[in-house]
Amino acid sequence: MSGRDNGSPIVDGAIPLGDHPTTPIAAPAGELLTLTLDDLIPDTHGEVVILSDAGHDIALVTQQPVASQGIEASHVTATGLDVSGYAYCTFADGLTLFYPPSQRFFVTDEG
Repeated sequence: MSGRDNGSPIVDGAIPLGDHPTTPIAAPAGELLTLTLDDLIPDTHGEVVILSDAGHDIALVTQQPVASQGIEASHVTATGLDVSGYAYCTFADGLTLFYPPSQRFFVTDEG
């Protein structure tokens, strides 16, 4: 995979690397889209891209610890999507989730 910049993406309630998700963060004002890790269908390289920048916040429910997170420097997914400049979060099971850096993203272990 490409070199990833481990800079600070806009992740509210970022989980320290290797730690398990904690109790949910108080939901922000506005709409909250809640997904589970099982809802996501990765491509052949174990990557999922969220393209929505509709203004809603996203909460991802999982027991998987976060292995790494940051801003992608330069990368094209197996399906041909250029995610350069996107924030990413890689989980211990290997799945990497890319999302617009302006998107508010939460990881929690409770739905």
